[in-house]
Amino acid sequence: MSRYSKQEVALIAELLADRLIDIYQGEQIAAMVDSFSSAGFTKTALEQDPAKLFRMLVIAAYDRRPFTGAAGGFEVIWGIRPGAQSIPQALKALSLFTLEEVGCLGQDAIHRRLDGQRYCGLSLATDGENVRFARTLLDLAQLVEGGFHNQVLKSCSTEDVQKVYQQLTGVHGIGDTIGAKLVKYLLREIGIGGVPAGAFPLTVVWPIAAEYHVNAAMERLSARLDKTLVPLTMGLLLSRQEPFAIDALFYLHRNRNWELDEFIEEVQEILSHRPAGPKPPSEPGGQDSDVELAQRLFAVIDKIYEACRGVSRAEIGRAGLQGFVTPQRIEASGHYLYTGMGELAAAGKASEMMAFYENCLRSDKGKDIGWALDQLGRTSMESEADRFRAIYQEGST
Repeated sequence: MSRYSKQEVALIAELLADRLIDIYQGEQIAAMVDSFSSAGFTKTALEQDPAKLFRMLVIAAYDRRPFTGAAGGFEVIWGIRPGAQSIPQALKALSLFTLEEVGCLGQDAIHRRLDGQRYCGLSLATDGENVRFARTLLDLAQLVEGGFHNQVLKSCSTEDVQKVYQQLTGVHGIGDTIGAKLVKYLLREIGIGGVPAGAFPLTVVWPIAAEYHVNAAMERLSARLDKTLVPLTMGLLLSRQEPFAIDALFYLHRNRNWELDEFIEEVQEILSHRPAGPKPPSEPGGQDSDVELAQRLFAVIDKIYEACRGVSRAEIGRAGLQGFVTPQRIEASGHYLYTGMGELAAAGKASEMMAFYENCLRSDKGKDIGWALDQLGRTSMESEADRFRAIYQEGST
């Protein structure tokens, strides 16, 4: 049970959202633009040269574990830190860093070149698991030569963002998190196209939460303050038209880790001196009762979200669901539900939460995920529907 009331958690979420937006807009965007510029990826260069975009996408594909950790940070990977071997240097030495060089070779030939090159002791041919970078390079070359550059240039809406994200994540080796980071880099921070800051949808932004530093910061805040704090904060960032400010958790955890502890201590100090006082009376269905009801409803959502996490491929196989659903799809659906409901719960919009729930139950995608969870013996929206409706009806009468 949380040590803080629902109203106090809502206040903490407001304070955290303020801090993240201040850091993201005031520091992080400029720092990222400077870093990319020093690596040669300015807005003008990327807009004018599809080959430059190709090279940026290739480096981003390698900016992951185990390479980033072995190299000592993304600055080395991108060639931002002087004197250290970068991915561009390694691939140039193999003649695999231009569209022409990659396009004239087959996958096997590229794989042999990559496998013969060591980068910080690691083969450039694979990430050690499922990614084969020869295929990634060929996919990226085909993507850029197939009109992706123009798609990025003309992006100006939520629909355009979704198209760019879908095209990126369709490349072998670029998963949801790297795809979300590339959308953030290109369309929000470097500012190619004309996408308003508030037009980036939750489905594209939320995969950032899986990044190591962001996830570590989220876990610390959840453990020391409240487990609903991050989704409530994400909801506020969406409503304030700056959803990618959630990535300020990366900036803090990596560069000024102590500030997370300072924020937690500040909040604890503020709330420890907050007078309890009598609660003002409120009519049923008024703001106070709606916040309380919304939090009770959100507890059900939290249970469903936990059921969506940690599904293994073996579990999918035992249930005979291969080819129908993947663990990633189930977890992504849980994230969508959790953060979407978090925004509504933070605002005390219980009736909208009820409508959201019913819409998910009626949607084809929602039915598919619900059926899969039922087959896996896990909690689902369907299994909790009667309970959710009962809580809402009880609280709104």
